[in-house]
Amino acid sequence: MALAAAETDERWALCPPVVDSRAPALPPYEPATPGTTQASANEVFAEADQVTRLLGDVVIQRDQATLLGDQAEYYRSEDRLLLQGHISYRGDALEIEGEQAKFMLEAQRGSFEQARFYLPGTHGFGSAARIEVDDPRHLRLEELRYTTCNPGQTDWELKASELSLDQSSNTGEARHATLSFKGVPFFYSPYLNFPLEGRKSGLLPPTYGTSERDGTDISLPVYWNIAPNQDATLTPRSISRRGPMLTGEYRFLTQNSRGQLNGSYLDDDKLFGDDRSYFSLQHSARLSAGWHSALTYRRTSDSEFFLDDLADVDESSNQTHLERRAELQYNDRYWQFLARAQDYQTLSGTAPYQRLPQLQLQGQSPNRLNQLRYGLESEAVRFRHETLTPTADRVDLKPSLSLPLGGPAWFLTPKAAWRHTQYQVDDGADTEQQLERSLPIASLDGGLFFERSLKAGDTPLRQTLEPRLFYLKVPYENQDELPLFDTGSPDFSFSQMFSDNRFSGADRQGDADQLTVALTSRLLDERSGRERARAAIGQIHYFEDRRVTLTSGSEAETRTTSDIIGELSLSPIDALNFRVTEQWNPELEQVERLNTQLRYSPGQRKIISMGYRYNREDALEQADVALFWPVARQWRMIGRYQYDLENEISLDTIGGLEYESCCWSVQLLARAQRDTVDDELNHSVYLTLELKGLASLGRGLDETIERGILGYD
Repeated sequence: MALAAAETDERWALCPPVVDSRAPALPPYEPATPGTTQASANEVFAEADQVTRLLGDVVIQRDQATLLGDQAEYYRSEDRLLLQGHISYRGDALEIEGEQAKFMLEAQRGSFEQARFYLPGTHGFGSAARIEVDDPRHLRLEELRYTTCNPGQTDWELKASELSLDQSSNTGEARHATLSFKGVPFFYSPYLNFPLEGRKSGLLPPTYGTSERDGTDISLPVYWNIAPNQDATLTPRSISRRGPMLTGEYRFLTQNSRGQLNGSYLDDDKLFGDDRSYFSLQHSARLSAGWHSALTYRRTSDSEFFLDDLADVDESSNQTHLERRAELQYNDRYWQFLARAQDYQTLSGTAPYQRLPQLQLQGQSPNRLNQLRYGLESEAVRFRHETLTPTADRVDLKPSLSLPLGGPAWFLTPKAAWRHTQYQVDDGADTEQQLERSLPIASLDGGLFFERSLKAGDTPLRQTLEPRLFYLKVPYENQDELPLFDTGSPDFSFSQMFSDNRFSGADRQGDADQLTVALTSRLLDERSGRERARAAIGQIHYFEDRRVTLTSGSEAETRTTSDIIGELSLSPIDALNFRVTEQWNPELEQVERLNTQLRYSPGQRKIISMGYRYNREDALEQADVALFWPVARQWRMIGRYQYDLENEISLDTIGGLEYESCCWSVQLLARAQRDTVDDELNHSVYLTLELKGLASLGRGLDETIERGILGYD
């Protein structure tokens, strides 16, 4: 069998090249007219004008098919060819070797006895007592053995009394099939229907898992390939300590839209004491140039559904709210419009206000130096709630004018805006009240750019020095009577120092008389343009107390300076990145927040990541380490460890090994996880066996690992 020296598909990267030295080289020939036959041999004899005998190194070529043998007889009246000796058949999607063959040249149909075959597109090898070729893409095999392992290294094998391969419909059908791994049979089926490549309707491999909390967990997915742009999966699932469960998924994709439906139902959960369910719908569409729509709906029967790991979708276990949202958007180069209706199902905490509806329009004129620029941010929204009062209709308008000035080494942008916010408030006692707030906002943003050339060894670098000043002036207006619907205090950050409002949302506009002083420096690789280092530091200097607060009666902020924000990012080589962000309180001389991350990834699926998070206000201090790393050519370590330093407990620990060979891989993982800091650890073990080109057996943690190890997939 003449095989390519190397496979281009990454799945077979560990397979050594296979070359059959017994396969004769094809002689050079000029391409023939389609539908004609070319033949060559050491000796040719014609008998009675009906039979032609060919002896020694027989080569017969027609269209994409080539037949080789030691001797052949061709019956012209029947267009029938008999070959004996070392027989080979080569097509664009199939190669066969046998001891005897009958072949109809024009019909491209024939049979081979005691044959071996190779499917280049799927790296499939096998043998059969008999192979019948209806055409180059349709095969029937008897008493066959099949694998994607290289010849002589058959780690797994499928045996069947009969197999049909239809490459035009991507279908394989096997009867009385036995699957063996390392010579040990472990699966039998009287009938199998499977795809040769990609998607195909039928049974998917079952999944199996076990844990202390749930016991044995078995799923048997059924896949329906409805159309090239639609599919569905229905999965009966049995959880020994809970009961029977059914999950389903439907997906579709068109030229202008896509969508997905997911649903789960668990009948009378023995641990929970009631029926449990989950449903989600996601849809997005491109309606016309610039116009898009989106729909999201999610609902669950109870607040612990995700904590119990019952969702058959990629949902975080610590969900607090499930969003329902319908949107219509328009976007062009300068203007954006949004119409939205938004609601939530609350799983824990306080339910947010509904937006029924919300309309936004914002945009700005082109940004051209030394030319006046206008902008507009506007919103009209109706806030409703089933239990809380007050509710209200709110209109927020913020027109602005700015004049961008600048040159190659400097910029200066004066900007003036007016913010008007008006409420029609319903206090729930059949009385309405109109409230409003109008404030001018003025700012001046300016900076300089300095740069110089450096060298680190043979690497040419460019260093920049970028000082920046941002002055903001907003007069004080008492806003204690205004309700709070969607406004809060965001985390203090480097970008927040250049915002014209220290609050998020329109219910509060912060008063300000302040100056932000910041300095940034970068190191750029002049050959690649990559940023090798970045350091930034900034602080706000306040000239007046901040009297506007979120809640009535709160004390004004009297500090004359803000916390200092520092950021550092280092990438000395492409594979290594280190980031740290620190918020330092100079008055108390203490760290308020600290985030660090070190990530090393010299190649695909070779990752080491370490992180640390600290937040004094939230009493949060956590560390995590994650890795996916080869310890040998075919062995990889997988690990993820999250530790709560504040409570001195582990939150999530995953550890295990993955082994990959030419045609199979196995992954063994152990996990100890807490849903909350008050829960006990839940231990579980996951074993996944993938037979490449056939099936994956077992329940893995791929989605969990991908979230924990950025770049794992």
